[in-house]
Amino acid sequence: MITKHLMRSPHRKVLYNKYKILSHIQFKAFDKDFKILEDHLLALKKDRFDANERIIIEHQDTDYYLPDFPYGIGLYNLFTAFKKTDIPLFTMLLFTNHFGIKKEVQALAPDQNNTPTVIESFIVRSHYTNEYDHVTLDSDQIHRPAVCMMGQARVHRWAMYHFLANRNLLPLVATSIQGTT
Repeated sequence: MITKHLMRSPHRKVLYNKYKILSHIQFKAFDKDFKILEDHLLALKKDRFDANERIIIEHQDTDYYLPDFPYGIGLYNLFTAFKKTDIPLFTMLLFTNHFGIKKEVQALAPDQNNTPTVIESFIVRSHYTNEYDHVTLDSDQIHRPAVCMMGQARVHRWAMYHFLANRNLLPLVATSIQGTT
């Protein structure tokens, strides 16, 4: 599990004072393999949860959507893991920068007595800033299109890679990606 939290200290302090925190994890720690989350939840499993107990999930990515699917696939899998392990949904505290996700949560957890706490906020300052250097780009100087998808292997990067590969665009678009298939 990723233990470095993106949540800023003032948010963390308020939440840890208000609730008994059973666990504090990042969505990125299990978004490629929800069995990791299931195993983690099973370790927290008990016969009864108190009303003030919470499992904080830091959720800072946009989700992936299918046509006619009213919520993100990742969010659906998150709720499925809680239900599969028989952990009440009210224990989930979803701290997210995905404004508007409450609608999706309501669709997945219509029972008002067993619904997660959702806090829509800017998780870290670095996600949103107006401090950047303006770059003047002369598109005539681009000789070959390229995409660089380095960093942690993530679903959206693999989706882009497979999009290019399935359309035989890899010979045309210089592509670098980190991770394994």
